[in-house]
Amino acid sequence: MLTARTQPHTDLVIQARDAYRLGDWETAYAAFCRAGAIGPLTVDDQDAMATAAWRLGHDREAVRIAELVHARLARTDPNAAAVKSVDLAQAWLLRGDVNMGRNWLSRARRLLPGDGPAAGRLTYLEAVVAVLTEDADALADRAAALRELADRADESAPAAPNLLALLSADDDHRQLENRLLALSRVLEEAHPRAAGETYYQLGEIRRLRGDSEGAAAAYARARQLQTEPQPGEALLRFAVGDREGAWADLLATLNTLDRRRRARVLRGAVEIALARDDLAAAERYCDEMDAGAEDWRGAVLVRRGRHAEALTALQAALQRHRARRSAYEAARVYGWMAAAHRGVGAHHLATADEAAAAEIYRRLGIQVASGHGAR
Repeated sequence: MLTARTQPHTDLVIQARDAYRLGDWETAYAAFCRAGAIGPLTVDDQDAMATAAWRLGHDREAVRIAELVHARLARTDPNAAAVKSVDLAQAWLLRGDVNMGRNWLSRARRLLPGDGPAAGRLTYLEAVVAVLTEDADALADRAAALRELADRADESAPAAPNLLALLSADDDHRQLENRLLALSRVLEEAHPRAAGETYYQLGEIRRLRGDSEGAAAAYARARQLQTEPQPGEALLRFAVGDREGAWADLLATLNTLDRRRRARVLRGAVEIALARDDLAAAERYCDEMDAGAEDWRGAVLVRRGRHAEALTALQAALQRHRARRSAYEAARVYGWMAAAHRGVGAHHLATADEAAAAEIYRRLGIQVASGHGAR
């Protein structure tokens, strides 16, 4: 009888770390899981495992692991534990749990010193919570705190990814637009660099709702506040008919960005490439994306006629977007799944996908463009 050889703990940890450095989240997460089943992980490895889980869409597991990391840091490194509290607050807010998010923000506020990048992010998230809870006094207070942070040092905009999800992307987008507008106006005076990103997201919501003039104005204000308004601005130009100009602008922007800053713009490049029927370009830009781009890989596979493969990618993408409450992205995936199901002859499933997409768009108040191209 053959006995399966158990890979040594050290080898698995090395494999996980190497994969993590390369951005191979699936391999990293799997190797960390296997290593953790054999023996304990260091706190840094456990933190990397949480990040890999998040990148793969395993949000609940990512938060669970991050809370274990926080508990370990609280015993050995209070400053690092405070920063992790901010991370956990953001994670809970992204999952739509304002109460848990606020609890972690309170914990971080007790532990963090008054300045530094983490303090800026904490204050920014507190402002987001004030918008969510319609607490005008708290919003004014947090705006003043952000203004003080900005005056004290030349700080970059507090990092708060996926602002739309933080402000409850499952809501009607008209309500989301109001929240973004309120936050933009407050931040414009308090922390202009942070306001630039908020105006960009305001432009995105207006573009999706069909308000071309409002979107253009928001993108222009974002640029004035030193935030690159791509790919939204190019997608808007494409939607109003300037197809070649939009494509040229997007390519020019991509050529100026480093790998980290290209990620958001790459998604717009794939979207426009598909709408231009340039499948080679769409595939090329998909190859640059990380493991979280199953929706666009699935879209390219649909256009290539590889419908069964597309469904595998799109179902993974749908699970991720549902977990993160990204309603618009989920609706778009349903649209591509309808095309894939129709391609394999499952017309009843295609009809159900189309109905699911239509219901989400109706709830969000979004105008639906014909076809599956750029919007």
